[in-house]
Parts: sequence; structure tokens; C-alpha cells
Amino acid sequence: MTVADRPYLRTLFLHPPSFEGFDGGAGSRYQARREIRSFWYPTWLAQPAAMVPGSRLIDAPPEGLTLGDLRPIVSEYDLAVLHTSTPSFPHDVRIAEALKAENPSLRIGLVGAHVAVDPEGALSSSDAIEFVARNEFDFTVQEVAQGKPPDTIRGLSFRSNGHIRHVPDRPILENMDELPFVVDVYKRDLTIERYAIGYLLYPYLSLYTGRGCRSKCTFCLWPQTVGGHRYRTRSVDHVVAEIATATRYFPQVREYFFDDDTLTDDLPRVEVLARRLGKLGVTWSCNAKANVPYNTLKVLKDNGLRLLLVGYESGNQKILNNVKKGIRLDMAREFTRHAQSLGIKIHGTFIVGLPGETPETIEETIRFAQDIDPDTIQVSIAAPYPGTELFRQAQANGWLARDTLVDDRGAQVSALSYPHLLSTEISRGTEEFYRRFYFRPRKIFAIAKEMAADGNVLRRRLREGREFLQFLRARAAERSRALAAPAPAASSHGRADARLQVLLSVPHGSSVIAAVPGAVRTARELAPVLDVGRVLLCTESPERSDGYGRHLDGLPWTEIRSSGGSSSLAEALDPGAPVLVLAPHGMPDPRRLVDLLEPSMRAQSRTTWIWQDAPVAAYYPEARTLLGTLPDGYRKFPRQALTDRDACRADAPSDSWSDVSNPAGVARVEHRLIRSLGRPSDGYLARLDRTLSTAISRRLIATRITPNTITALSLIAGLGGAALLGLGTAWLPVLGALLLWASSILDGCDGELARLKLLTSRFGARFDAVTDHVVHGATFVAVSLHVHRTRPDIPLAAPLMLLLVGVALSMASVVWIIDRDPPKRRVGLIRVYERIASRDYVYILLVLTALGRLEWFLWGAALGANLFWLSLWWWWGRAQRSR
Repeated sequence: MTVADRPYLRTLFLHPPSFEGFDGGAGSRYQARREIRSFWYPTWLAQPAAMVPGSRLIDAPPEGLTLGDLRPIVSEYDLAVLHTSTPSFPHDVRIAEALKAENPSLRIGLVGAHVAVDPEGALSSSDAIEFVARNEFDFTVQEVAQGKPPDTIRGLSFRSNGHIRHVPDRPILENMDELPFVVDVYKRDLTIERYAIGYLLYPYLSLYTGRGCRSKCTFCLWPQTVGGHRYRTRSVDHVVAEIATATRYFPQVREYFFDDDTLTDDLPRVEVLARRLGKLGVTWSCNAKANVPYNTLKVLKDNGLRLLLVGYESGNQKILNNVKKGIRLDMAREFTRHAQSLGIKIHGTFIVGLPGETPETIEETIRFAQDIDPDTIQVSIAAPYPGTELFRQAQANGWLARDTLVDDRGAQVSALSYPHLLSTEISRGTEEFYRRFYFRPRKIFAIAKEMAADGNVLRRRLREGREFLQFLRARAAERSRALAAPAPAASSHGRADARLQVLLSVPHGSSVIAAVPGAVRTARELAPVLDVGRVLLCTESPERSDGYGRHLDGLPWTEIRSSGGSSSLAEALDPGAPVLVLAPHGMPDPRRLVDLLEPSMRAQSRTTWIWQDAPVAAYYPEARTLLGTLPDGYRKFPRQALTDRDACRADAPSDSWSDVSNPAGVARVEHRLIRSLGRPSDGYLARLDRTLSTAISRRLIATRITPNTITALSLIAGLGGAALLGLGTAWLPVLGALLLWASSILDGCDGELARLKLLTSRFGARFDAVTDHVVHGATFVAVSLHVHRTRPDIPLAAPLMLLLVGVALSMASVVWIIDRDPPKRRVGLIRVYERIASRDYVYILLVLTALGRLEWFLWGAALGANLFWLSLWWWWGRAQRSR
């Protein structure tokens, strides 16, 4: 019997279950959990699955399958081929071992770039793994499934009698038409509705028309490990035949994506392919380099091209040269202008943390992205995959800060860290990039327009928006955990430049003030007035309290759990740095505490402070003095530190501390916090808003509602009010004006709630600012529409032009003259102008709407805005001359 006549082994092709939402399948270029839930098709597994009769392809992550779901399935198979990746490899090995334990006769092999680079290491990792199919593994896997002897199969590494053997590489595939259609496997084994990519129409379908990429980018995984740098393509007839088959199989597909590394590497071919696709009437998209000429772009657009996925990577030419991108920024700008002029959508991809990156180049790239303004973007962290030139550079230069590419959620983390740019700065740079690109009025309006035009898009974008915000929160929590790592050990001698450590207790039943544990609130309030280097929280909870980090706003902190499973005090404290120990159930006034500490810190003397006959704080110039009194491995709050007989004793004034050990004390502190919410910049009329908003905020403290939720509600109320004002009839405009007033009140609540619950953030501040601008703009548009509908006899061109100029110049003047000074320095007339620039106008708007005289508001705003900026500059000029 010849090999061809042998029956095939019962073969299972498996993308194993992994992190929830992890897109690390055979088709994903960055194996990680995305900012929003998305999945690429497992095309690299589907290809050999199409070559093995009777096989089955299971893509576990999009199907939501777990190991428990797979156990009964594997008993039906003789052979399992698992696709793995660098981030998922340890988890995939455990899956392989579990499947082998379930079915001991199962032969298990691995494929993918990770094992192609290091087949020896892969086989050595577990006895459950019998073989690795390297590089282009389609025909290699087919021959394994045919039962050929392993030592005759080119491109195979396998285990034999306790030894690992490597058969020479298989020649690279030249005739790509030898590969069967993958859409047959998609039809047989996959549910295409489970695959979605945020920037592609839904549902979509992806496949390859060729392999390899002519570019030499140092970071790109596939060309350096599996595909090669020569672009080998299927014939146009072969590709078109598969797309025609797909249209019959999947009439619901709205877009086809060609996932070749760079489909536009061969311009004559892509033009021929486009014209053939145009005859089929399909909508399609592809990967492209930012150098496609205008004439080619026009041919593609005229024949169904909707979107190009373009790897811009960086807005700094030196970085592009460092990674051998082979593109110039001026060429990328011209290409983008041409594509946008033709109506081609662009999904731009960028990478933060490539060699040569600095905080300045990150800023440069963000500005570049805002300038060229692609429709959507993806910002990735530079990932040094084994087998790439970037990985070799990182090893040679000592840039590898960690050996993992994802965190415990499967999301990307920075494995690279440079002397001039730490890994934490790289991670933070991606978040900053996303926020500054998407939270712009232009982008918000574009997304809102897209949502308004299509109900399906509306539901999809709302879901993606929620997932994106969850991603940002999770990233912030991850950064907090990084900051919570133990402090580095100090030398045996004290250091004059060592920063203060603050040690607090969070006991069971700890006082909670405005939804924040008293100790955490104390730490946050001390940070701005003391040079706090680290906060140490001694807790009695058996669980890790990662939630504290979001209240500490980036302040480094360490949790010490008395139940164990954490650092001890000796491991967490820097022995050469000073430490301030604060008693539980008390809250110091930060300013008074600074006054108390200053003499002791200057004299470097141990001091204990007594308040109402009880010790409330102790200062040690060096933590080693405190540690010397504690047994090894001590993890409890050191109450004995507050009764050190060798320390100087001093009385704390009665107004320097608050007792929060009982509900009455907590209520007094919360009342003080509520009274502090008023801002000097509050408008003269808007102080009523503050009274109402603080009353609402007080009631929101005990809820799970976040400040950003309030901001979103303010935006919804504002836009709804503007719509009713502009388009409503009868009493609806008055209701619209009332909604705008409600939006103004809610606009105060978000900041109040953030300050009360210690949830202030740069993102929240930007979100609030963007919301304000959007509501302001919508309000003035609504007023104009209302006047145009109700008083068509009044010409609007002059007041609108005057209003536009006045508002623009007023906003610029506020930024230049008022906002350049910190709030505490805004006094006198500056404070008056700041209050005038607030939302006081909403009261005037409400009254004039009720009177049916909004044209007065339009002219008043037009004249008032110009009077505002003219008088502000006149006053400022006089003030400058008098100096």
C-alpha cells in the first residue's frame, strides 16, 4: 500500500483555549487580548486542515470553549495539531499535557512561529509534545497525518527514543495554487459570526492570496520566521474562484479582507485582482504600505476597495530608519491624502517603544497621527518576538525588561525598557496615544455620525466603547500593581536624598470616608504636601487589594497582608529612608502635619506625637531603627512604633487630627469634604448649580456610579437638550433648555464625585473637557436652528459669523491668559473673567427660551463673546505695562 492509499489519521486542528478574549490564533499578527474583543480567522490552521480529509478545526477562544469542553472531544482523534504563539506557549503546553492525559494514545504536535524558531526548546518543554512542524507547515502536517515515518518528513522536528531529531527544512512553496481553498474549512467548522474586527464591516471573512513580504521591518514576525521576504502569490484566477465560492457559502459576509503582509507589494497584480473582484461586486480591504501611487489607489477604489490597513508605525523618521521600515514620512502623508481624497478609509497602525523611542518621539508620533487623521488606529507596544531582528537587538543591548509579552489577562505589556525610556512609560504612552487621538471633537462627531446612520453600528460601537474603557481601566490597575512592587533594598547607610515612606494600617472594619478607606485617603492627601516616595498599607484582608491603587493616582504603594502571601515589613521598607507611622482610625490635617514634621525631619530625630492623650504618629529618620524592633518576617502593623520610649514626644494641636473611629467622626470629615467642593472659578449664577450638584454627589458616594458615567450622562443630557431646543416645537424647546441646565449640574457632579472618591485621572479630565466643548458647540448650533425655524425673517449670517469669531478668540484668550496660571494665582480681575467664562449662560438661555426670544441670546452671545476677549486683552495689556 502506498502512502497515498493509506487512510489519514483522525486529525484535530486546534487553536487552544487561553486567556478570555485572547486573539493569538493562526492569523493574528499581535497575539494578545485586544482593546476591544476581536478575532482573526485561524487561516494558518485552516490551510493544512483543508489538506487532511476527515479532519476538524476547532478555534476555542472565539467559540468560548474551555479545556473541559475539549476533554470528551479528543478521545475521537489520533492526532492533534495545536497552533501556539510566544505569549500563549506556557498555557498551550499545559493544554497539550491535559489532552494527552485524557487520551494517552493521542499524538500531539505544535505549529506556529514560536516553535519554528526554537523547536528544540518546544519539544524539551513537555513529553506530551511529540513533534514540531517548522516554517511553512502545510505539507509537513499533511504527511504526518498520512502516517509517513517522521524521519522522512521534511521540515519536522520530533522526539525519538529520548532524543530530539530535526529533519532538514522543506523547500519553500513556489506554486501557491497547490494550496486548497480555506473557505471550505470555514464552511465546515467555523461560525463566521463569531469573528469581528472593529474597523471591518460585520460579518467579515479573511484569507491569504500570497505569502511573504518584501519589506525588512525588524519587528515583524511572519516574514522573519514563516513567510519569508519573497512575495509568493496565488494566481488571480485561483483567488477569484475562492471569493466566488465564499459568496455562495456566506451570502451574509459584508467585507472580504486579504491578509497578505502587503498585498500592494505587487502593483500590477493587485490592479488585475481588483478589476476581477469588481466584476464580482464584493467589498474588500487589505494590508498596504504607505507608498501606493494615486493611480493604483483609484483602480482599487473603483473596484470595491473600502479600507486599507496601513502600518505607519511612527511619526519619527529616525525610528522608521532604525526598524528598516523603508518609507518616508512625506511619502506617507502624500499617500494618506490621496487615499482620503478618493474616499478610501484607513486603519492606521502604530507602535510605541521601538528602538530610538523617547518621550519626545512618542509625542511626535501622536501629533503625526492626529495630523494625517486615519479613520481608526491601533497602537501596539513594541514586541520583541523570538526570531526577529528586534529580539536579537534587545538581547544584545540589554533592553529586555521581562520575558513575557502579555500580562495575566493576556493584554500586551512592554518587554522592552531603555535607559532613556522605561517599560512603564511605553505602556503609558499607548494609553495616552489612544486618548488623545479618539477624544477629540472631530473624532467624537465622526463616530457619532456613523452610529446615527446605522443601528447595527450604534450597538456595536457602544459595546466596543465599553470594552475600550474597561481596557484603559485594566491598564491603569496593571500600572498600579507595578508601582506596588516592593521597594529596592538600600545600602547600610542612611541617605540624605531618601524619600519619605508612609506606613498606615487598614484593619478589619476600617473607617470608610466617601467610599474610600481612611488610610488610603490619608495617603492620597499627604502626597501633594510631603515628598512621599512610597506608601505601605498593612491590611488584615486575606485577599490582595488591587483596588487601592486607583485611589492613589500613581503613588507607589505596597500592601503587607498579615495573613501572608505578601512582602514582610523588612522586605518592603527601604531601611535607609525615613518612615512616618500613622495610627489607625485617625486622619491628620495634611498642612498641620507638615508643620509638625518639619522640625523633626530637619533635626533627624525620632518623634512621637500625642493627640488627645493617645499616640497618633511616629517619625523615624531611618526605617532600620524601626525594623530592629521587629521579628523576621513581621507582617502586621507595628503598633509598638507609636510607643517608642526613646523617641521625643510632642503634642499635636487639637485641630490637627480627626477621629474617624466612629460614625460621628466620619460624618464630620465627609461634611468637611463636601464643603471643600466649591471652586473659586464657579460662575456667579452657577453657584446654584454647585449647591444642587453637591447634594447629588453626596447621595452618589455610596453607589457604584463612576465620575466618567456622570460625564457621559451629562453629554447625553446636553445633546438631548440641544436637539429639543433646535428641532422641537411648542413646549419642547423649554424642556431642551431644562435638559441643558441638568447637563450643567451633572457637569459639576463628575468632578465632585471624582474628588470625593479619589478617582481623578487625566483621562477623566480630558473626557470632561471634550464633553464640555461638544455640549457648548451643540448648544450654539441648536440656538441657531431654533431662530432659523421660528424667525425665518431674521438674517443669521452676520450674528453667526460674529459669534464664531468671538467664541474662537475667547477660548484662545482664556487658554493664553487665564489657564496658563495655576488656579491659586487667578485673583482679582482674572478671577472675574474666569467666572464669566463659566456656564452662567445656561440661565439666560432658559429664561429667553421661555420668553420665545432666543434671537436676543444669539445677538447677545455674538456681541458678548467679542466684548469678552477684547476687554480681557485690554486689561491684560494694561497689567503687563504697569509691571
